[in-house]
Amino acid sequence: MMNAGSVTLQSATDGDAATEAQAGTTPRRVPRLWWLFVSLSRGLALFLALYSFLSLGATLLNAAYNQNAWWMDFSFFPSLFSALEQIALTASLGFFAFHLPRRRGVCILVAVPVFLGLFTAVVNTVSVYAAAGEGTIILGFPLPFSFFVALGLFCILISILLGSHYLPASRKPSPRSSPRPSSPSSPGPGRVSTAVVMVFGLLCTGLLFPLGQMHCFGTTDYRVPVDAAVVLGAQVYPNGTPSPVVQDRLDTAIRFYRDGYAPLLVMSGGIDADGTSEAQVMRDYAIEHGVDAEDIIIDEQGSNTKQTAKNTVATLQAAGLTRVATVSNFYHLARIKMLYLAEGMDVVTVPSVPDKDPRYPLVNVVREIPGWWYYWLLNLVE
Repeated sequence: MMNAGSVTLQSATDGDAATEAQAGTTPRRVPRLWWLFVSLSRGLALFLALYSFLSLGATLLNAAYNQNAWWMDFSFFPSLFSALEQIALTASLGFFAFHLPRRRGVCILVAVPVFLGLFTAVVNTVSVYAAAGEGTIILGFPLPFSFFVALGLFCILISILLGSHYLPASRKPSPRSSPRPSSPSSPGPGRVSTAVVMVFGLLCTGLLFPLGQMHCFGTTDYRVPVDAAVVLGAQVYPNGTPSPVVQDRLDTAIRFYRDGYAPLLVMSGGIDADGTSEAQVMRDYAIEHGVDAEDIIIDEQGSNTKQTAKNTVATLQAAGLTRVATVSNFYHLARIKMLYLAEGMDVVTVPSVPDKDPRYPLVNVVREIPGWWYYWLLNLVE
């Protein structure tokens, strides 16, 4: 009978237990948690390999920007080395996802790009804390997204170097001896079980990736002087008052304006079903709270985030304004920055302070997950 606390570690592509059984050898047993750890690490590697592969492919097809920047900043490397490292890292992650390396030389070859990626993520993490120490940014979440990238790559690196340690080398059956039939009670999770865990890890990473962007990047306040700050609209009431969500955004932008970070405010919103102009209501509210009317630009065609980015980029670039901040809720800002980058403008983001609506916006956060991926994929093909 199989010990309940141990399983046989197998790769998703090799039937090692079957080979061992046919050869008349006993598969080496390992703790179930170790098998689970390695399999989940391979699911994470598969996600990162697919993400990086698609990002690099879009870059080669003249995408607006390299979307690998959403999980790692390679910019401190020389451009050629950066490109080669991204290619090598993508290949290593993909290889590890589909094949657990056994030979020492192969392990090292696969591990080197992952180690360089880990080093890059650590440098990114240190850079974030250095910027926070200088006051350039204000962290809303104590750990930057790059910290979790480093943690994930560390798990992958350990799995590459040690994952096959407990996996016995396959041995071909001797031609002089007939293979022993495999015992029905001998075995641990095989290819199917490993593949299921890997897919589970991939899907979980796909959910956690945009959540991490929202809570790490989205809550970070990039409080630097800009030429203008764009305030994104939402529902307003027919009586001409903003909803709590919009009011929080406006109050944050007004403080940003008063503190001297932005000489201009751009109010962008659509026309609600009752005919009320979101941008006009936002403008009136800002004037009532001390913003000079001549320092406000309105965009009444910003019916969605993509349209706001398109409209305001055209307006601001025509006026020669290139340093721009965007103000919205934390869960919205990662998608906003993505859309502005796609329009050719790199913006800094300022999360609204939830004074009027302090509840955690669970529904909006959950809704933003598919929204983030939708626009990410859209940027790949446009």
